[in-house]
Amino acid sequence: MFKNMFKRSWLSIIRKPGRAILIALLLFAMANLVLSSLAIKGAVSESMDFAKSTLGGSVYLQPDIEKLREQQAQGAASMTPGTPSQIVRPTTSLTMVESIADSEYVKDYTYSIAAQAKANEFTPLATTSGGFGGMRGGSSGAEAVEPQLEGDIAVQGINAYAFIAGVQNETMKLSSGNYFDEGSTDQAIISYDLAESNGLKVGDKITMQNIYDSTAHQVTVIGIYDLTDDQSFGNPANTVYMNTTTAAKYLSSESYNDGNYNVQNVRFELTDAEHTEAFIAQANKKFPNLKSDNLLLSIDTSAYDKMVGPIESVGGFATTIFWVVVIASVAIITLIVTINVKDRRYEMGVLLSLGASKANVAGQILIELIVIVTIALVASVGTGTLVAKTMSESLLKNQVSQSEQQEAEGFGRPAMGNRGGMMNGAANSQSDAEAIDTINVNATPTDFATLFAIGYGVIILALILPTWSIVKYQPKTILTGKE
Repeated sequence: MFKNMFKRSWLSIIRKPGRAILIALLLFAMANLVLSSLAIKGAVSESMDFAKSTLGGSVYLQPDIEKLREQQAQGAASMTPGTPSQIVRPTTSLTMVESIADSEYVKDYTYSIAAQAKANEFTPLATTSGGFGGMRGGSSGAEAVEPQLEGDIAVQGINAYAFIAGVQNETMKLSSGNYFDEGSTDQAIISYDLAESNGLKVGDKITMQNIYDSTAHQVTVIGIYDLTDDQSFGNPANTVYMNTTTAAKYLSSESYNDGNYNVQNVRFELTDAEHTEAFIAQANKKFPNLKSDNLLLSIDTSAYDKMVGPIESVGGFATTIFWVVVIASVAIITLIVTINVKDRRYEMGVLLSLGASKANVAGQILIELIVIVTIALVASVGTGTLVAKTMSESLLKNQVSQSEQQEAEGFGRPAMGNRGGMMNGAANSQSDAEAIDTINVNATPTDFATLFAIGYGVIILALILPTWSIVKYQPKTILTGKE
């Protein structure tokens, strides 16, 4: 009987090829779309992993601006009308930063300090806003500091030249000389304009005076930088960059605090982007007062979001297409098979009256569908990848175009917390990452195996309702109704 079941299935297929071809074409279309979705999702996952490995993991320790604003609003509500309320920014000590950085998840870290100095035996450039040069943010990456003190040089201390915001966002470059690092004590780089104005060159020494105790400190000019983008108040060319050890000499004795001075723009570079959550949890456990001190460890995702935004949308489309196709295929094939079973009631009644079991009759229809779906799936192996590449390229091109249009219209601006400042300049430089605009789609053996599993699964699901129809048939009722 089992052998006859296979024979009857084959005869049914070749005697009514139209029905078989219709089901085969439907399954072929389903297989191509399903394989395309699987291949695209795999390629998207690989591209997102590539973006993570390329960008690495950056965690920032910064004031919790939202919480500070809430406290400011609450304070203003309880104060006399017309009295201005101020945000008191929390401080971050060097020892705390070093303690947090002492983690197996951290490969490097950076911070900055800002100070003022008085030029000694050289002349600063004239400013355009009434203040001394470079102390109000922008490309110099400085923060406003105690405006009542009379400094005409902005001192910026950072661990190494490579971490300067202008260097990272490519608005600042060395025109001559060399860069500084953590070991470059008493060495600095100055602007091209300041050097030209005072006849300074690489190797010369300049003296600047601490505005708190009038102590003079001499540094060697080891590099001259040039700015390609000036968005600062004052004159950013009056900013002198050096490492933090040297810059700390221009702090007040109270601020220096025996070497445990306060720092800004703290950034931790992790060994792997996957460790960000574990690192943040570890730091919060080590310093449980971070939240109450209005400090926040946050992840910069601007570059990652920009890189994977369009391709992530493509992956979302692929997932939607996958489920729509599978559900639609189950529904349509169920309908076709149900109609087919009703049209073959007399055939089934004869088989049942001759002693064939209901399972044998249902098995015959299952075998017919398995043969058809196998042919359709095998045929789709050669075309599915081509369809996937064409579909993914079209979707990605459209998403990249939309992303560029939104950015041009201003919808892609960085968040308020990611603007200005040395650290935030670094975040902005990362947001300059190019969006992934190509995708390498190739179906893997796993994709093919999943396709066949889904194909056969669709057939089994589509047979549930028709099989119930076969089970409830009685041979005598079928034959009598037919006659």
